Amino acid sequence: MIATLNKSKTALSINKQDFKAALTKIGAAIDKQIAALKKNKQSYDASEMAREVIVEANIFETIIEGVNEAENTNLKLVDITNLESAQEWIDEFLEKYSEK
Repeated sequence: MIATLNKSKTALSINKQDFKAALTKIGAAIDKQIAALKKNKQSYDASEMAREVIVEANIFETIIEGVNEAENTNLKLVDITNLESAQEWIDEFLEKYSEK
């Protein structure tokens, strides 16, 4: 489970291990795309590709929507208790691609 709902169903905590595993899967897909571009000798910006994927995925909004639907709650982004930490995990992920 990528997030844990508290007992009163008023707050959500992103699970670090599962969240980072999801980012790893996203990274693998980006790496495949980069490999294909390299093979075809096409130009690319790894950093921009990674940022676009993260933005398009709307990761936190998707998590909130999934929990709301599954648990019949009405949580919002501000109800993620460790949002700042989770954003740092995304920043670490994006940093890897800024070095490529």
